Amino acid sequence: MARTMLYENNLPKYFWAEATNTACYIVNRVMIRPILKKTLYEILKSKKPNISYFHPFGCKCFVLNNGKDNLGKFDAKSDEAIFIGYSLTSKAYRVFNKRTLVVEESIHVVFDDNLLPRKDSCDDYDVGIINAFDGGQTSKEDEIPTIKEEDTQDPPLEALKDLALEEKEVSYPREFNHVKDGEILGDPSKRVTTRSSLKLINRVAFISCIEPKNIKEALKDDFWIMAMQEELNQFERSNIYTLVDRPSNQSTIGTKWVFRNKPDESGNIVRNKARLVAQGYTQEDGIDFDETYAPVARMEAIRMLLAYACYHNFKPFQMDVKSAFLNGFINEEVYVEQPPGFEDSKFPNHVFKLTKALYGLKQAPRAWYERLLNFLIEKGFEKGKVDTTLFIKMYKNDILVVQIYVDDIIFGSTNECHCKEFAKLIQGEFEMSMMGELSFFLGLQIKQ
Repeated sequence: MARTMLYENNLPKYFWAEATNTACYIVNRVMIRPILKKTLYEILKSKKPNISYFHPFGCKCFVLNNGKDNLGKFDAKSDEAIFIGYSLTSKAYRVFNKRTLVVEESIHVVFDDNLLPRKDSCDDYDVGIINAFDGGQTSKEDEIPTIKEEDTQDPPLEALKDLALEEKEVSYPREFNHVKDGEILGDPSKRVTTRSSLKLINRVAFISCIEPKNIKEALKDDFWIMAMQEELNQFERSNIYTLVDRPSNQSTIGTKWVFRNKPDESGNIVRNKARLVAQGYTQEDGIDFDETYAPVARMEAIRMLLAYACYHNFKPFQMDVKSAFLNGFINEEVYVEQPPGFEDSKFPNHVFKLTKALYGLKQAPRAWYERLLNFLIEKGFEKGKVDTTLFIKMYKNDILVVQIYVDDIIFGSTNECHCKEFAKLIQGEFEMSMMGELSFFLGLQIKQ
C-alpha cells in the first residue's frame, strides 16, 4: 500500500517512512476484520473511528506561516506543501513544506484534494525537490533526451557566475514526445540539470534542515559537527580559556551545546549554528559572578533613530558582532567543563579556566557591554545620558549615531564617509559581519 501511494503520487522514496505510517493509520481505521466485523480502531477504542478529516496522501495543500518567519506586509501568509500524513500525538496534519524543505505538523492547513501529482503532470509539483531527494535516478520511460554530447559538458566559469543571478521556474509538458534511441545524438541516459534545481540541490546538500535535540544526535551529522568545530575555532581565535587541572576548592560549571537553524528574511535555512553555553544557573552569587545588569535598547529608541535618520536624510547601516559575548572580559575566577563530545584525549579530566565570558554566564551580557562601551569612549564617542545604548560622535558639520542592541549595531551619519570609517574602525577591534544597509531589524522591515 505504501509503495502504491508513493508511485501513484509521483513522490520520491525519501517519503517511504511517512507513506508507511499513513498507510498503517488508514488501515487501522477503515479495514474491517471479517470475524469481528469491526476495525482495529473499534476493537481498541470501543467506538467507531471518525474519518471525515482524511485527505488523499500526497495532495497539494497550504500550511499557515504561524509567525516563525518574518513576513512583509505583502508576503504570502502560507506556504505550498505536500500532505504526507497525520500526527500521532495531536490533531495536526503532517505536511512537507516545499519552501523550507522541512516536515511540519500543523492544524492550520488548507487542502486541494483534487490536485494530485501524476506521472504525466510533473508541473503540479516541484520536480527539483523530487530529484534532489531521489538521488538523481530516473526510469527509462521518464528520461529526457539530450541534444548534443558537447552541450552536456561542464559550462565555463563565466556561465557559472550567472547561476546566482537567475532563478527561473521550469515548466514541464504534460506529455513528452519520446524519440527513438536511433534518433538521439549523445547519451540519452544523461540527466538534464536546470538552474533552479541546481540552486535547490546546492542549498540542500550543505545544510542540515533538522535541529538535533542533544549532542548524540549532533555527532551523527557531519554538518552539525562542522558547526560545533566552527564554534570551538572561534574560542581558539578569541583566547577564551586555558586548559588547567580541576580545582579542588571551587566548583566547576557545566557546559552544553545548543543547536539552531538560522533562517534568512524569507525563512529559508541558510546556516547551522552550534553554540556552547555554560550552565549559568549553577553559579553562586559573590563567587562565580558579581554584577550582571546590562542595558538593552528599547524598541522606541530604535524607531526614534530611524525617524531621525529619515528626517536628516541619511541611510542607517547594520552590522553584527560574531559571538559577541566571547569578547567580554570577566574579573571572577570561573571554571567550566570541557565541551561535551570534544574532550581533550590527553587530559579528559581537565577543565577550562575562562579568561573571557561565555554564553550562559550571568555576567556575560554586562562583560560584553563594558568592553564595547570602553572601546567607543576611547574612540571619541559620547554615551547617551538617558539611553545608555546610544553613542554619538560629533564632527565639524556632521554627526555619527550608533545604537547598540546586544550584538547588533545600527549606525548612520549625515556624511557617509564617517560610516565607512566607523565600520573599518570596529572591524579592526571585533570580528564582524557587515550586513550593509539596514533592511530588517527586530521584526521591522526598512525600505531605503
